Formats: sequence, C-alpha cells, structure tokens
Amino acid sequence: EYGAKIADALHALHMQGVVHLDIKPSNLMFRPTGEAVLVDFGLAHHRDLPDLLQEEFRLPYGTGPYMAPEQVMGIRTEPRSDLFALGSLMYFFATGTRPFGDPQKLKGLKQRLWQDPVPPRKLNPEIPPWFQEIILRCLEVRAGRRHPTAAQLAHDLRNPSQVALTERAEKMAQ
Repeated sequence: EYGAKIADALHALHMQGVVHLDIKPSNLMFRPTGEAVLVDFGLAHHRDLPDLLQEEFRLPYGTGPYMAPEQVMGIRTEPRSDLFALGSLMYFFATGTRPFGDPQKLKGLKQRLWQDPVPPRKLNPEIPPWFQEIILRCLEVRAGRRHPTAAQLAHDLRNPSQVALTERAEKMAQ
C-alpha cells in the first residue's frame, strides 16, 4: 500500500518533468488522508532547466543505499532512477535489510552494477512471489528493464493478481 502511494507521488512528479534522485525514508511524508508527499528536492533534476549539480560535481550524489546504477555513473535524467530507489525501500521494509548494504565509497556503490541483491524471499519467506517480482524488477541494473513508469508500478502494486511472474518471482539465489 505504501509503495503504491509513493509510486503515485513519483508519477505526479515525473509528469512535471522532474526526477527526485533522493528517494529515501526521511524524504517521504504521508498526509492524514494517506497520500505520500515527497520532500527535499536538493538533488532533483528538471528536464527543462540547467543541471547545475551535473556541471559542478563529478562524483555521484544521492543516498548510497537507494542510488540507482545509472545515478552512480553520473546519469541524472532517468525517471526510473526513482523507481530503483523505491524498489530499495520496499526491499528494506519487507526484509529489514538494504539490498546493497550501506556503501560509503564509490567502489561500494558500483557493486550494484554487477551484483544482484539477495532475493527478498530468501530473507523473508512470507513475501509473496508477486511482490518479489516487483521488487527485483525495480532493482534491475538496466533502467529499461524496470517498470516503464511509476504509474505502471503503482498499478502492479495494487493489482497483484495481474503481475506477470518471471524467473525473478521464484529466484532464491543471488
């Protein structure tokens, strides 16, 4: 439920041409009515405005445990980077651990480019296959293998019976 609400907020943001690039627990709030609210746009990128962070800094910026592979490589224009971060959040909330630990150096961040996370169901067998499918799809290294939009991710989270299961759903080895 929370994942779908966050995906709704990301969809609204992406429709305005903005990529947040720092989705993490401390940058999320929930209204009393239940809607997710995104805060702290300090690292955000707008498709129609100059990217001053890109121009001034050569190292990737973001929060290590939630940073997408393309973000690690300095690409700040991909909306699906936020879906990777949401996948990391869902993984953490479902298992109690972060999919790629808490890397503090660039070398640790780059491990996500070639190392898959431990499948969530291996850490928590109560996770249903459809939810593992969604989480691991969000955590795909290539952005093109993730959900095309946050709206489609929200739809899958709200309609588990319609999630097309692949080998990701039953995967038990890293």
